[in-house]
Amino acid sequence: MAMLWRSGAIAALVVTAFVDAYYGLFNAPGLYPWTGWAAFGCIVLASLAWLRPHRTLAALAATACLTFTVVNPLEKEFGLAEGLALTGVLAVTTHRARSWWDAPLVGLIGVALVTQPLRFPLGSTELTLAMGLLVVATGVLAVVGYVRLLDNVREKQVAAVKAEQKTEFARDLHDFVGHHITGMVVLAQGASRIVERNPAQAKQALERIEEAGGEAMTAMRRMVGMLRDDVPVAPVAGIVDIEPLVEAEPRATLEVHGDTGGLPIEVASSVHRVVMESLTNIRKHAREATRVDVRIQTTPDWVTVRIADDGKPARQGNGFGLIGLTERVQALGGRIKAGPGIDGGWVVDAALPTGKATA
Repeated sequence: MAMLWRSGAIAALVVTAFVDAYYGLFNAPGLYPWTGWAAFGCIVLASLAWLRPHRTLAALAATACLTFTVVNPLEKEFGLAEGLALTGVLAVTTHRARSWWDAPLVGLIGVALVTQPLRFPLGSTELTLAMGLLVVATGVLAVVGYVRLLDNVREKQVAAVKAEQKTEFARDLHDFVGHHITGMVVLAQGASRIVERNPAQAKQALERIEEAGGEAMTAMRRMVGMLRDDVPVAPVAGIVDIEPLVEAEPRATLEVHGDTGGLPIEVASSVHRVVMESLTNIRKHAREATRVDVRIQTTPDWVTVRIADDGKPARQGNGFGLIGLTERVQALGGRIKAGPGIDGGWVVDAALPTGKATA
């Protein structure tokens, strides 16, 4: 997309520069013999500032164009290429602005654009051109401002989805790991009371279990403490809960290969989430699909899940569900992708490490 935009901008600049040359802009008489070269230099600077956005380059281009307007009036119309390039610089600089400190630069570029007609004797035509350029500059600012507003809304929505996924993931971990680690600590404490009749090494091992369990609980409390206290801990869904999800979708079939009983809860709950989100999207966006295949396979090191349907390859939606799944899967060291299948339809593939790999 960026390459297409850049190619279009270069083509437009080349065409308008040739038009300027054809009508004699670079040979236009002015107060100084270097007028033509100065006009060409303004076009080059403005074009570079548009195609290679940078605050310093944009300020230099706007200053050069404005200075040329003030000190060297022409007897011919100003060039199209320079006006086009300055319009592009105005749009890019406005879109890239990060604070109100960029407002003077945006204003300088706007003034350089609007005052171009003042390079030659002022008349009704020149005033009309100036007003037209003012309208163009205002329109550019309005459009770019609206685009930035949409981008900000999108970024906030994406951030909210990621935060929600992290919160849910942490609650799942707390519910399962907290329960089992608490039991481990209790067992270790009880075993230490009767370990006197056992070898000393066994007692040391039990003490290490107790210490590790206590540290894990401390870390878990620290992580959950970052969440809202008023959010209840939800029960953890795992592989066994996928079958009811599939049964609730008449078009879906489920295949499970390998042993899923020993999967870590964070992995099992993430597989469940991938299947649930995928089936939800199919109900929303692929009502014409007649078949949905859910396939889960485990190896000693990985668990993979694929959800494929035979509906239309195109999908409409905001993509927030996939963003949340990606955040969750990548947090576990896995990967996920979604897109049109080779034979049509839509396919979601995810792979998560089981944590059982050996060195």
